[in-house]
Amino acid sequence: MILLAEMNATIARYADNPNLMDMAQKTQAAVNDLVEAGMYFAGCGKEGKFLVPVSQAYPFLMMMGKVVSAWLLLWQAGVADEKTDALCENAGVDRRDPRSWSQFLKENKDAAFYAGKTASLKFFVNHILPEVNATLRSIKSDDISMLEIAEESFAW
Repeated sequence: MILLAEMNATIARYADNPNLMDMAQKTQAAVNDLVEAGMYFAGCGKEGKFLVPVSQAYPFLMMMGKVVSAWLLLWQAGVADEKTDALCENAGVDRRDPRSWSQFLKENKDAAFYAGKTASLKFFVNHILPEVNATLRSIKSDDISMLEIAEESFAW
């Protein structure tokens, strides 16, 4: 619960930032999926379906790793965005002007580093994080067929 609270606090901090809003929303959706998986496992325990959480431990841990990674990347991108704003203000650069922004990144190593943080977040959230929802759907299928394979099925 403490970890979830930390993730939600970070997401809330950047939820209204126009540069990070979309990424924060997608990260929040993944956090919600993680919570849903945990609640689903709790429900399985109450229903006596103890093998579902056991058989889905690996997918759940992979899901957790992706959500935590997205949270940390959002946090880094948020700090980088604040630093970038200060650099742009000091240099009189408008990030919305592609030409001056591109030139600024070529000339300022710190700005280029910070821009990389935001780009990394965007890539991860758009290409890796969607796997979280797919994993949730898989977990909720209740499929434990891997545990139903007869020992004899492995013999030649």
